[in-house]
Formats: sequence, C-alpha cells, structure tokens
Amino acid sequence: MYIREIYGRFWSFLFGWTKLFIERTGTMAILGFLFAEYVRRVLLYSETISRVVAACAILLLTLVNIIGVRWGTVVQNVFTGLKICALGILIAVGLGMFSNAAAPIPEGPVSPMSLSLVQSMGIGLVFVLWTYGGWTEAAYVAEEVKNPTHNVPKAIVRGVVLTTILYLLVNWSYLLFIPVERLPQTPLVASSVMEDLLGSSGAIFIAWMVACSAFGALNGYILTGARILYALGKDHALFAKLGTVDPFFRTPALALWTNALIAIGLVFTKTFDQIMTYSTVVISIFFTMAVFGLIVLRRTKPKHPRPYRAWGYPLTPLLFCLTMIGFILDVCIKKPTESAFGLIFLAVGLPLYWLSRRRLG
Repeated sequence: MYIREIYGRFWSFLFGWTKLFIERTGTMAILGFLFAEYVRRVLLYSETISRVVAACAILLLTLVNIIGVRWGTVVQNVFTGLKICALGILIAVGLGMFSNAAAPIPEGPVSPMSLSLVQSMGIGLVFVLWTYGGWTEAAYVAEEVKNPTHNVPKAIVRGVVLTTILYLLVNWSYLLFIPVERLPQTPLVASSVMEDLLGSSGAIFIAWMVACSAFGALNGYILTGARILYALGKDHALFAKLGTVDPFFRTPALALWTNALIAIGLVFTKTFDQIMTYSTVVISIFFTMAVFGLIVLRRTKPKHPRPYRAWGYPLTPLLFCLTMIGFILDVCIKKPTESAFGLIFLAVGLPLYWLSRRRLG
C-alpha cells in the first residue's frame, strides 16, 4: 500500500513480487537450511540428506498452517519459547565464564581502515541485515492493532532494541570461548561453545535448541506470508487466486503451497550464502525506496495526514538512503553473480505485471 501510494501500481507489484517470491521464500529456504544443519550436528547425515530434511521441514510446517491458523500459532508459541530458552542458556554460559577470574577477555586484531575493509564490511552487513529481517513484520498487522500509530512503532523499536541486546550478549558469550580468528572455521558456533563447556552432551543439547529456534522462525515466515499475498491479490489480478482461501480449511492453501515449492526449489539449487546475498540485495532496493518515499510524500502531499513521526527528518531518511545505496552497490561489485541472479529474478516481475494488467483489463 505504501509503495503504491508513492510510486504507483507498477512498483507496488514489483515489491509484492520481491517480498513474496524472492525475500520471503529465500528466508524460508535459509531457515530450512539452518534447521537441517543443526539437526545434522546430532544425527550425522550427508549434505544431500540435509537438503531433504530442510525441504521436509518446509512441507510439514506448510501443511500445519494449511490445516489452520490456530495450529500454526501453537507451533509458533512453543518454538518461540524454546528459542528464548536457547538464547538464555548461551548468555548464562557467558556470564558464568566471565565471573571466573581466569576468563579471557575477548580480543581481536584491529585492521587499518581501507577501501577493501569497507567493502568487506558491506558484505558482512548482508548477514547482519538478514538477522534483523523480521523487524518489519509488525507493520503487516497494523490494521488489526489498537491505536496503531502508537503501538506499532513501539513494538518495532522495543523488538529491535531487545533483539540487539540479546545478539550482543550471545556473541559476547561466543567470543569468550572461541577466538575471533577461529570463528570463520566454526560453522555451528553455538554447538562448539557448549561442547567446550560440557562436552558432546552440551553440544547435542544446544544443537537441538537452535534447530527448534530455526523451526519456529520458519513457521513464523510461513504463517505471515499469506497476509502479504492477500493484499497483493486485491490489487493485482495475477495473484488474485493466491489470495483466496481453501473452502474446507479456510486458509490460503494455494498461496502457502506456492511459497513452499519455490523455497524448496531454492533449497535444492542454491547455497545458504547465495540465497542470503541475492534476497537481501533485492529487498534492500525497496526498503530504500520506501524511506525515500517519506521525502517524496512531504513534497507531493504536504497536507496529507502524518500519523507516524519521522525522527530527525530530513537527515535520518537521507542518511539511511545513502547508506543503503552504498551497501547495494558494494554487494553488486563484490558478489556480482548472486546480485545478478536476484536482479534477474526481480526483472521477471516485469512481464508478470503486464500479464496482470491484461487480466484486469
């Protein structure tokens, strides 16, 4: 709705296409990978089987959400609790280690600032942005929230602050056990930390907990995806059927199956890093457009109601847009293949928009 208000139906269609079939399905594939990799830490199967496990997790949770929203919500609540428990254990381990007088102080080599370092930081930002990717989810249910102009921003800000604190504490715990130079060679860091502390039993326990965390996050993305499709279907004829509900289960079954099949296709054809890179680059284009749209609306509709405050306007939106443009260009230069795949996937939306307009006309 916001993109359509500023830039028109064409760009709103491309955003919906990107959000659903590039960013969201990519995230579903990544979370399936994470779940399978941590289960693999316990059951010791091959990489090929790992992809099968990831696909099965996506299929299972899709089926749960087709059966009913209530079951999807139950799964979400249970696994969110397990996620909080896992984070709490890792933080407690770090606090226990730090309370020991002999505990090492996390240190790492400080590299001199250079263009190469800045470019590498941009690539690293791909993974950072992905970890915070759910911060926008509250906006999708604004119509169902009481006093949304107050409660939605509060929920977003509090969620981001709490998540930041948890991430900092967990990473601090990691660095107490694993030196910075060892981190790139340690793919399952949480399991390695618990293995150093409690042996194989600790590694197995935390591996299951992290797998549960990824499973719950995967369910959340499957659960909320139908809301975006519903909004897209109201505006664009091509997606109208995907926004319909199943006559028996009263859930958007076709939309859920479509997302699941695309995500499974990515699981079997792409790697974890490739999916994260191309999906983050493409969705960042629209995040930049959305924030720049604030400036556009202030110019084109100066008397339009503004229920949400823009702190630090116009400096904050300008800084955000310049930073994101630099980030997008940096990733395109450093990771041209992955970026090109994402942009080509985005371009597929062009003929689809034309087909949608023909159906409407």
